[in-house]
Amino acid sequence: MTQARVGIWACTFFFCCCYAVDQVSPPWGFVFTEWEGDPVDVIVYIPTGADKKTDILMVVPGASRDTQRFHASWLSFAKEDTFVVVTIGASKKYFTDEYSYNAGNVVDPQGNLNKKEIWLFSAVEKIFNNVKTRYDLQTERFHLFGHSAGGGFVHRYMLLMPRAPVVKAVAANPAFVTLPNKKEAYPFGLGGLPTKHAVINEWLGKDLAIFLGGDDTGPRTKPLSNGPRARKQGPNCLSRGKKLYKQAKEEAAKRKTNFGWSLSIVSGVGHDNRLIAPHARKFLFN
Repeated sequence: MTQARVGIWACTFFFCCCYAVDQVSPPWGFVFTEWEGDPVDVIVYIPTGADKKTDILMVVPGASRDTQRFHASWLSFAKEDTFVVVTIGASKKYFTDEYSYNAGNVVDPQGNLNKKEIWLFSAVEKIFNNVKTRYDLQTERFHLFGHSAGGGFVHRYMLLMPRAPVVKAVAANPAFVTLPNKKEAYPFGLGGLPTKHAVINEWLGKDLAIFLGGDDTGPRTKPLSNGPRARKQGPNCLSRGKKLYKQAKEEAAKRKTNFGWSLSIVSGVGHDNRLIAPHARKFLFN
């Protein structure tokens, strides 16, 4: 048995016997394969004091896919507030581009709709349920946070998985956005998606917060995030996030449906997950 496997086994054994565990170093977790898509790495942190009903936060990293760094940015808060952190590691080996990651693998680069069973979005609730079973948790709903590419993922997830058991969600500094416009093809708009009128209304009514760094004014570097369709949304994440919120609010008014989103612009913060996280924490857990 390898040292890594021994470490994971030991943590799992301790958890099962004593229920609440602190994370050891290196981060422990598992590889999730119980779905039709590619393997997804999962890191789990369960703080001392947790019980079966402890809140669970699902974290979606940015384009770097630096799962451990994004995971670590939430650990001190998890200790203080007593919540479980589950970070999703979608490796670049399998999820190679912005279509398969930021946009949830809903369409391929040619715009063809993939079957729902392999959408990366489809893995999230399955991972949540797997964690609950694996570590004997009974929490019925989860909180959701994503930054940059992860922020793009989160607001699209809330649209395309309308039955997902999400309490609150934060899309922080999304690299580019999906606007409520059926004339623009997904992932920049709703064109080509199998979304009905009522589903879009539900999306607009979700408890979804857009968190933007007031200094997040630099250009993006990835092909989609820095391409002409993204630049059409604005020159940077700050302007794109503002546009998303504004158009979503206007669309809700046009449809005469409830608008549940909120917008927070954090002054003095740029494109920085670590500095956005404390502000997102207050929304998610207060």
